Amino acid sequence: MSSTSPMGDPSQQPPQVSKTTIPVTGLLVDVYGLEELPAGATAVSCLWLHHGRLGNKNDMATIAALALSAWHARARSNSTSSSSSRGLIAVAFDSRNHGARLAHKESNDAWRDGNKTHAQDMFGVVTGGVVDMAHLMDTLEGYLFGNGASGPGKIQVAALNSRRQGGLIDQHLALGVSQGGHTTWQAMFAEPRLSAGVVVIGCPDYMCKLYNRHQPTYIY
Repeated sequence: MSSTSPMGDPSQQPPQVSKTTIPVTGLLVDVYGLEELPAGATAVSCLWLHHGRLGNKNDMATIAALALSAWHARARSNSTSSSSSRGLIAVAFDSRNHGARLAHKESNDAWRDGNKTHAQDMFGVVTGGVVDMAHLMDTLEGYLFGNGASGPGKIQVAALNSRRQGGLIDQHLALGVSQGGHTTWQAMFAEPRLSAGVVVIGCPDYMCKLYNRHQPTYIY
């Protein structure tokens, strides 16, 4: 995990869940929990994970493992038809100008690091994350369960195709850390398909946050 991520203790081994990395319309996307989907699932919830500034999608591996393992434990203890008919996956991708998408390292720096366009640069990453997530909402299902799908998701096609009218991935959730928390807030404002969001360090008012960050007494 990146030292910039407050998620989890790197010295602790997280629970084991499957991870499948696939290219989706030009983005490398980590899909957690695909192999663990119930064989009879007729609906899938998707938890979108947004990492922090200076980090990358790998920073969200621990929270993905914890969320999915908790879901699986709950499903095992509640062995009803509803618990076996719904599955959960978690999805992470690199924010713009981060990870494999890094184009200009200095643009991710703050004012205190000498980046005079910090406000504009981070705004682009935050709002760009909302746009990227919305685009992936449109397309991910086809890569996992559509014609030509391969890998662990392929075994789910027959069961999941019974819900074509409502969509296979029928629920979207988001969790973000720091800069990813700002993205989660903006996504909740802008994306009607998002049912709920969890913000771990984040601000809904971007202008207010940047105004405070620009003050001489600001230490974060």
